[in-house]
Amino acid sequence: MKQAIICVDDEDIILEALKDQLGPFFENQYMIETSTTAEEALEIYDELIESNYEVPVVISDYLMPGMRGDEFLIKVHEKNPNTLKILLTGHANIEGITNAINKANLYRYIPKPWDRDDLILTVREAVRSFLQEIEIKKQNIELEAVNNNLEKLVVERTHELEKANATKDKFFSIIAHDLKNSFTGLLGYSDILLSDFDRFPDKEKKELVSAIREVSESTYKLLQNLLDWSSVQTGNIAFNPEELDLGGFLTDEFKLQQTLVVEKGLTIKFHTKDGVRVKIDKNMISKVVRNIISNAIKYTKNGGHIEITLNNDDKFASVSVIDSGIGINKENINKLFKVNENYKTHGTNNEEGTGLGLILSKEFLNKNGGDITVESKVDCGTKVTFNLPLNKALK
Repeated sequence: MKQAIICVDDEDIILEALKDQLGPFFENQYMIETSTTAEEALEIYDELIESNYEVPVVISDYLMPGMRGDEFLIKVHEKNPNTLKILLTGHANIEGITNAINKANLYRYIPKPWDRDDLILTVREAVRSFLQEIEIKKQNIELEAVNNNLEKLVVERTHELEKANATKDKFFSIIAHDLKNSFTGLLGYSDILLSDFDRFPDKEKKELVSAIREVSESTYKLLQNLLDWSSVQTGNIAFNPEELDLGGFLTDEFKLQQTLVVEKGLTIKFHTKDGVRVKIDKNMISKVVRNIISNAIKYTKNGGHIEITLNNDDKFASVSVIDSGIGINKENINKLFKVNENYKTHGTNNEEGTGLGLILSKEFLNKNGGDITVESKVDCGTKVTFNLPLNKALK
């Protein structure tokens, strides 16, 4: 910002002397304005401020026609308390100096005739004090802004942590309930076998053992999903992306679940293509694909159909799994990716689910730069679509 020094005295010779003495030291950095009256000096001061000048120092005589020097300095102080005020006169009395000190925060009184070196040193120190005060205020404003932002950030983060903790508390409560039910089933079937083992025919024993196995498998899946989810949340899961052809990858993953498709007599349409290259963590996306396809199989009635398609644009590969299954209502779709809801339901053949599959799938996809969406209508089927960024370097 431009800066100026104002000198006020009713004698032109004094003003010329001030300009001659101050000019060599300050004129390169500060414009030196002069005035023979306090009234005119106030107008100059206002014009400078309107022109985006700063006025670090005002030097004024005491006895002048019209407004006295102390009165002038008081008015300058009212305009800007930061401007340093110097009374340079041979006629000031104690009352005038006191008035300037008390009401204008007078920086220094210098009697006439003045010592040139003392004047220059005084003005130089006054300018330095002014600039230092400006810099301190600027830094204080910046610090206040930083503190306000930090306080706001702390409040936001605290709210987020409280919300996250409440969500996780609800989630663990749900998981604990599910585990308790699973072990209640395991212990119940086991107690029946132990207490009446010899009385049961082999067929019923086999049914009880089969029930124990189903509950055990379901519990194991729940624990495995819980461990995977925990690893993602704590950042302890390894992320090892590799380049591969997504079409071939999907085909391989689908073949692993072919037995379930045959058991339910499902019709499958598989629309894929070669050359859709992605760079992904194969282990994570394998779990995503298996979960989505197994859900489609699980919730599609015997004799139904499933369609799997692979498409891509210039940025993303898109995979859709569409089934003719039982569907989900809109309210429950909104629960699928919320850990504090843990929505789950039995499959068409009473297959168990953990309620964590799609939550984990979204986490894994996000980790790989992708995402997932679900569209569904009760009794009409479900469409699950996920995308992954293309590896353009291989195209």
